[in-house]
Amino acid sequence: MEKQFWDDCYKQFIHHMQGGTRYAKNTVIAYGSDVLGFIKYLKIKKNTSPDISQLQIRGYLISLRRANLKSSSIARKLEAVKIFLDYLVSNKKLKHNPTRLIESIKIDPYRAEYLSEEEAQFLLEQVFAGDDFKTNRDRAMIEIYYGCGLRLSELSNLNISDLKFSSFLIEVLGKGSKYRQVPIGLKAIKSVQKYLFNRENLLAEINNINNKAVFLNTRGRRITARSVARIVKVHLCRCSEKSGLSTHSLRHSFTTHLLTAGANLRAVQEMLGHASLKTTQKYSHITTGKLISIYKRAHPRAEVE
Repeated sequence: MEKQFWDDCYKQFIHHMQGGTRYAKNTVIAYGSDVLGFIKYLKIKKNTSPDISQLQIRGYLISLRRANLKSSSIARKLEAVKIFLDYLVSNKKLKHNPTRLIESIKIDPYRAEYLSEEEAQFLLEQVFAGDDFKTNRDRAMIEIYYGCGLRLSELSNLNISDLKFSSFLIEVLGKGSKYRQVPIGLKAIKSVQKYLFNRENLLAEINNINNKAVFLNTRGRRITARSVARIVKVHLCRCSEKSGLSTHSLRHSFTTHLLTAGANLRAVQEMLGHASLKTTQKYSHITTGKLISIYKRAHPRAEVE
């Protein structure tokens, strides 16, 4: 009966999250997975009573650390459990939420790997050889990915109607189902326009001219985020020997190069689609060295040896 209690609570919680507008689809999936992991832990430890203690929460966190999870991952899982238990308290299924007595997880300093400006230029101007559908598509994807600082899902979800090239903008559907406008440069526009010619020919061949997706696979269907990630990783390896590069590195590179050049932090926040300036500020440590160099050269009270 007690096991069924947690299963029922989980189903109700997921239904609650899916029914509102507060949480993005990917957030619902991530939190759902985290809460399911917590319930699984309770069942393994035979802690199936509705009355959860602070000690049991600490035991759960210890199990996550023993699994060698990063502090950022543990913090996210604790946040998911906290929201879950808050929901149960508000619906009178629990008397209290013990996670509210747990101190916040100390997250390791954020260190994003990114391309140098020279590596980014090499990637876009030297790596791609050929003039076929795949080559032009991959170049166009990476031009937008790096040139507009999009998230992986935002790139794969782009539609033709989102391209506002006459205004040098693209419309992006971001987290929380919120649209934002992001500037796009002339080089990226030209790259995408070249690909769109290949795209039209492909769709005409398969008689699917009404497809609204910008980026397609060779079968004329919207390319998946997973496929984009695989393609990006292949090309990143061709332009840099850095071991820590990931699909998100192009977004990091976009941010880093803008901030290094003196871009306004709030403007970058808008382009990235960050709800909080704090999220954008995690990138700013990358440019500290250059800021110190500029200060020493420019400030009248800086002592330069």
